[in-house]
Amino acid sequence: MEYSLMIAPFDFANHNKIAARQFFDNYAFFELTPKRAKEYFLWYKNEIPNRIAMLWEYMKEERPESQPFDYSPESLIPLWDWYETKIKQVPQTRKEIEYNVSRFPKWMEENVRKITMKYTDETLSLALDISIYLGETIIKNYPNLYWGHFARPKNEFSAKRPVILGLKSKPKRFDSSRVVFVCMIKSSEKSDKNRLYDLYRFREDEFDPIKPSYWDSW
Repeated sequence: MEYSLMIAPFDFANHNKIAARQFFDNYAFFELTPKRAKEYFLWYKNEIPNRIAMLWEYMKEERPESQPFDYSPESLIPLWDWYETKIKQVPQTRKEIEYNVSRFPKWMEENVRKITMKYTDETLSLALDISIYLGETIIKNYPNLYWGHFARPKNEFSAKRPVILGLKSKPKRFDSSRVVFVCMIKSSEKSDKNRLYDLYRFREDEFDPIKPSYWDSW
């Protein structure tokens, strides 16, 4: 079974509407106007049930013994354990390398050219869908939180992206896609089935509207 990619309603940052590549491009969402960002957010939120159902079906096909997603923090463990087997990289084409070089200052060119591998579209698409499930898990356990987006400050990394809002501590948002992307990179170097679960537990104080947060002591 080939995993169905999440296709965005419009293209930006030259990613051919592949939502996962838009999401994991550090600069892609900076191109959107506030109006376009709102359109994207409404489309994204509407896609959430479909993407989670698709993720579950794909995982179940390979691991029939898996329990259905129940939005418990513990459900993140078998999900991540399975996902680590799906993390794959392939060589970039010369055209892709030149495009990447064109997007960075000249002084960074040497380092950018050293990046010759890229994660596959499936690897990134699964990561995006896992970030959606992570976000839904947080919201279902902490109803004070919700999906949203913001346009300012416009140079903030998560600006115009769908994120979890309502956190009590600064920056008062949780970018689940960014979190999963970092976990993906770490797991490509060393497997740890508890990686996403441990991160959830570490950040949990930020989700609770009553419990003092770790960051509040700083």
